[in-house]
Amino acid sequence: MSPPPSILQNNQKDIECGFNVLYNNNRNVSIESEKFVELRRGKQLTTLKDVAKKANVSISTASYAINGSKLISQATRDRVLLVANELGYHPNGNAKNLKRNKSDIIGLFLSGFRGPFFNELLEGIQNEVERNGYEMVVCASADMHRLLKERYVGGAIILNYHIPNDLLEVLASEKYPVVVLDREIKNPYIKEILLPNKYGIDCAVNYLVEKGHQQIGFIAGSETSFDGEKRLEGFKESLAKRGMSYNKRDIIRADFTEVSGLLSMKKYLETNTDYPTAFISANDEMVMGAIQATQEKGLNIPTDIAFVGFDDIELAKYFQPPLSTVRVQKKEWGETAAKTLFKMIHKEKDFEIDQIPIQFISRSSS
Repeated sequence: MSPPPSILQNNQKDIECGFNVLYNNNRNVSIESEKFVELRRGKQLTTLKDVAKKANVSISTASYAINGSKLISQATRDRVLLVANELGYHPNGNAKNLKRNKSDIIGLFLSGFRGPFFNELLEGIQNEVERNGYEMVVCASADMHRLLKERYVGGAIILNYHIPNDLLEVLASEKYPVVVLDREIKNPYIKEILLPNKYGIDCAVNYLVEKGHQQIGFIAGSETSFDGEKRLEGFKESLAKRGMSYNKRDIIRADFTEVSGLLSMKKYLETNTDYPTAFISANDEMVMGAIQATQEKGLNIPTDIAFVGFDDIELAKYFQPPLSTVRVQKKEWGETAAKTLFKMIHKEKDFEIDQIPIQFISRSSS
């Protein structure tokens, strides 16, 4: 499959990146820079020429002032900076990066921020970005990767299934390393930091089998999710190696949200009378919705049906009943991804990548 055709049709789309967040070294956060907002509102962007004209200086003098050059007086610098602030002028960071042929910005490309899972992941990445003196821009969008394709950033962490492998293969190089969290891809300039999804599911299956469950169902998410599909594969493989089978009707599809879990389980319970004695879910949110649907049906948790989730989000231990789940060290996952990227940026060779630990947590839902 070849890279998708350009989706950038005009100036607005040229720099628009869906939902963007810039983290700087002081942990300040800017959600959608003013430049993006101005373009969305159809406003003309302020240029360096506009600043120079209003400050009554040459364009080169305005540039020197904004970049802190000692070639001009403090009075001139102050006047130019005051005008730039009044006009809302923002220097072109991409041009600066091109001049020094290096970017001190790391790009994190996500398919979305939906759900509580991402907070700890982002924190782990940001800790390492800050420790290395870099900044981080987060782009969450289905189809816009301009910052990635034009190498605006000095390295990229990918958790976005919309970005095709062949695009990453073309972009990745010694000078432009990439870390992926959501796919298996073999390339010397791309490193995989993947969760042990199948092992986590095997722990859950083993726990339920030891509890005496012989008929187990699975709540799967969208087929586009790498982790979700690996967890479904792991479920099937875990049953097979124990000589157990599953009924295809007991594989329920939702979309990783609580409400989708509720609606999917409600539909399942309305159309079936012979239920598994336990369900494993590809994440915690779906199983929370499924539990609500099961309780509304008048069934007892876990006496009638036991439930196990995956991720151990913060709410899991406070849910009623408290949720048995597979704990993912999300912050450590982010830290490991960022550490790996910086080792690649610093040209380190033959380093080992730490495995992300996971742990089964038993609570009242099972």
